[in-house]
Amino acid sequence: REQPYYIPAKIELINTKNLRVTSGKYVMDDLLSLEKDYTDLLNEFGKNSNTAFAMQKLANLLAFKLHRLGDSQKLLEETIKIPGIKPGLLASCKLDLGDISLLNNKPWDATLLYSQVEMDYPNTSIGQDARFRNAKLAYYTGDFTWAKGQLNVLKAATSELIANDALNLSLLISDNTTADSLGAALKMYARADLMIFAEEPGKALMTLDSIDRKYPGNSLADDILMARA
Repeated sequence: REQPYYIPAKIELINTKNLRVTSGKYVMDDLLSLEKDYTDLLNEFGKNSNTAFAMQKLANLLAFKLHRLGDSQKLLEETIKIPGIKPGLLASCKLDLGDISLLNNKPWDATLLYSQVEMDYPNTSIGQDARFRNAKLAYYTGDFTWAKGQLNVLKAATSELIANDALNLSLLISDNTTADSLGAALKMYARADLMIFAEEPGKALMTLDSIDRKYPGNSLADDILMARA
């Protein structure tokens, strides 16, 4: 306990268990056991700059696996207020809090958090990530014109991963708003995409299956198949 690597070792042990559980098939008891491990760690060592990374991991577990958005939001709000937290971790937690706000149907709160990180970290990969999340927020909420404007800038991002993601999303919007300028079918597809992001596959599949019934002859057939897969 007295050694400097004790806390990081405990955190990484739980993170490894997290990866093992969530990358394969799991049951609710596995998730609750993980939650208990993180909670026991925070009870033992407190919520501080040394355990902030574990708080972020727990918040993501609560949001995306246990679907307890309120608990996740509260924990992330505590995390970003911790004195001495590393700047990169602080920015990452703000982006996660933006994601939770989006899932909580609070897009204005989400865009404020994304924009804050983008302004605080200009011309960096995390700043570009924040801008991409803002563009995706616009896509999820059906504001395709604004989303495409942001994505066109991001296609030249220094991060190859973000540049590729921006290109793919820009093409999706272009391809499916040519014949249908209002993008009605694409708005429905974007809602399903948000459900996939929220790890709610059942709801996503129901929405995807409804697109062809509501908008027969739409241009999303290949994208729907890929999303279903």
